[in-house]
Amino acid sequence: MRRRIQQLEFDFRRHGGKRKGAGRKPKNAEPGIPHRQRAMKKRGQPLLITVRLADGLPSLRRGGALKLVLAAISASSDRHGMRIIHYTVQSNHLHLLVEGDDRTCVARGMNALLSPLARALNKLWARRGKVFPERYHDEVISTPTQARNALRYVLQNGKKHGAVSPSSIDLCSSAPVFDGWMERPSIASIPTAPVVAAVAPASTWLLTTGWRRHGLLDLRELPRTKHAGRPRANPAQSSRGRAR
Repeated sequence: MRRRIQQLEFDFRRHGGKRKGAGRKPKNAEPGIPHRQRAMKKRGQPLLITVRLADGLPSLRRGGALKLVLAAISASSDRHGMRIIHYTVQSNHLHLLVEGDDRTCVARGMNALLSPLARALNKLWARRGKVFPERYHDEVISTPTQARNALRYVLQNGKKHGAVSPSSIDLCSSAPVFDGWMERPSIASIPTAPVVAAVAPASTWLLTTGWRRHGLLDLRELPRTKHAGRPRANPAQSSRGRAR
């Protein structure tokens, strides 16, 4: 018996192992997010999460799809130890600013959000197949500068993509309920009251107090980085930053 087990182990090592070109191939034209180990996260550190829609699907910002997304965010805003603090819904992706006790809680919370949402969207669009084919991307927020950049990136993301005018707020985000604007946006001019998903109140120091060290958000302030978690000088304090 021992010889046979050793032979099986030998055969496994001989025919297995890392090989050039091995592994599952990406279904889309571009490779997806590599399945590498995620960065370490402490309890008081929020996460900036990006979830991308499969290619060729209708926009998430329209009609029934938007209602389903907002309902799913509301239902999952505080589950399994993950809390959704802010969000933005774009045509083919979502950005979420979340707090979580640990990565296990975040993973469970994201599964509770995305699995029912994918089924509901497939039913709406009368289709089958994956709605969110790649695993979500996240960035750990660990400094007040990163926290402010992340808030700006999420709440102003519609302006980055040209979906919202510079002087308006994005009604497909949690911007209408954000209390950190320099000037409170006027909702009275909007014909119908915006439907905003119920989000959880922030509890970490970075998203309650820390980010305010660098000033409240200006309504006309746009995201300046591809990934909002990277530190960048406050544009109000850097003339070089305004020139770019």
